[in-house]
Amino acid sequence: MAGISRTKRIGSALLGAAFLLTTATSAALAEEKAEAQGSAAQQAPPKKHSKLKGAIVGGAGGAIVGGKKGAALGAAGGALYQHHKNKKEAKQQQKSQQ
Repeated sequence: MAGISRTKRIGSALLGAAFLLTTATSAALAEEKAEAQGSAAQQAPPKKHSKLKGAIVGGAGGAIVGGKKGAALGAAGGALYQHHKNKKEAKQQQKSQQ
């Protein structure tokens, strides 16, 4: 190390220290962010099942099987099924909060 000037050695040391400081700080921030996201995931709002989508899928399936009347029955059944899923999800959410 006798061949390298003192200024270059000090500069290299400061650069290395700055690098270590930034990596340690960014790692700590990433860990805090991950913890915050983990707690937010536990408090996610309940999933809503669209009655309209259920009616569309049920209507399409009913139309294939039973024509016009089958489409109407399938749409009604699909909407009811999605409504049931919403009620079930809400009930489960209430139980988990108690």
